[in-house]
Amino acid sequence: MNLYGVLIARDEADIIEHTLLSLRQQGGFTKIFFYDNGSSDGTLAVAKKFTDIVASAELLTTPFSDQLKYQLLNAHAREFKTGDWMAILDADELYAEPPLGRIEQAESTGANCIESRSAQFYMTPSDASTDFDPQTPAIEQRCHYLINYGEPRLFKHQPEVPLTEAMVKQRLAPLRPAPETLLINHFQYRSATQVQRRIDIRIANNRSSGNWGHVQKNHWNEYLVDAALLHTYDGQFKHGLPAHIDLYKVPNNDAYTASTMRWMRKHRYLTPAQLDCLDASRLKRILRRFL
Repeated sequence: MNLYGVLIARDEADIIEHTLLSLRQQGGFTKIFFYDNGSSDGTLAVAKKFTDIVASAELLTTPFSDQLKYQLLNAHAREFKTGDWMAILDADELYAEPPLGRIEQAESTGANCIESRSAQFYMTPSDASTDFDPQTPAIEQRCHYLINYGEPRLFKHQPEVPLTEAMVKQRLAPLRPAPETLLINHFQYRSATQVQRRIDIRIANNRSSGNWGHVQKNHWNEYLVDAALLHTYDGQFKHGLPAHIDLYKVPNNDAYTASTMRWMRKHRYLTPAQLDCLDASRLKRILRRFL
């Protein structure tokens, strides 16, 4: 069995070495196909250093879309054999555990895809004044997180069924997700400059891709999250919300969105009291916020 990956990146030079090091460390990849989608910060040069796992690193001028990831993966299918696995990789997602163990578990249950379980690391107000150092482990610089999202990331190659954006997003047949998920550390918020660049790229790209309609905030500081609302990484990962959290009193923020709360509900990471808040009427939420 071989494991192949496709990774599209743009202006991720501050994190891409961390990402590729994690993929090398966790092991299992036969080849990674790397595409630079118009970086101006040297991202491609960093990727080219990883010749042991990055089989090709090239420029890609096609405007980004979610469907593009699957088109590129399918374009390499001539190298894949039945029984091989494929991974959609992101430039700011660091593998936190070996994928081969999860693949073995998935195959024992008859599953043909594995979803991620993302520890999403947020910038707090105290982080806002500090730069992100590419030479220092990311988790030592941005240590506040919630495990609050995931999506299909690993797929068993089926020559007769090319992957599509709709198939993956909607978990359509013939996808059969594994009961176990793959832990990934997601560092999408690293510095003021990086977050603002991320916002600007997505808003501009949305005109052609339609993939970023959910990006409604235009300034980096709108994505800061109070550390009291998050777990602090101490060598062990915690699921659920911090024990003291009363959802009725949590202000709007980027870690506690409708989509992240739905994901946490689905995976049973919320307490009965927290579920009560999600199911409460608008009036009840308003009243409870001020009690």
